Amino acid sequence: MTRFRQLALALALLCSVGRMMGADDEKARFEKVGDKMQCMCGCNQMLLKCNHVGCPVSPVMIRDLQASIKVKSDDEEVLDWFRKNYGVTAVILPSSHGFELTAWVVPPVVLTLAIGLLILIISTWRRRMPRVAAGANAALDPELESLRSRARRETEI
Repeated sequence: MTRFRQLALALALLCSVGRMMGADDEKARFEKVGDKMQCMCGCNQMLLKCNHVGCPVSPVMIRDLQASIKVKSDDEEVLDWFRKNYGVTAVILPSSHGFELTAWVVPPVVLTLAIGLLILIISTWRRRMPRVAAGANAALDPELESLRSRARRETEI
């Protein structure tokens, strides 16, 4: 009989540890998804960190988030639900599909094009600059040379 009790106790302990791990996992998922959302009350803060006193929106959104996490298995489904019901601005990060994909693609493309244009402009300027030879000082205009010598005399250099 003691063997049966030990086995039952071990099984109960294992089940409770499994439940706690699942609860902790659900809480971590709640935190992770909640950090990707914005409170829609106008305070422009993350949903779980909204410190707007008497905020009428954040408690409702948090309840909706908890319910969605229990029902939906994928985080992207939860975020899509919030985009649909609260608007696209409810989710801080844009989605990685559809028109919102442009928010991920356009900035690196524009940066690459700008760097390429800058390199092109600099190389064009370098080609247009006159090349100065090593013995070019001797080939200067005599009038310029006289002005230079006069400036040296007057400044005592």
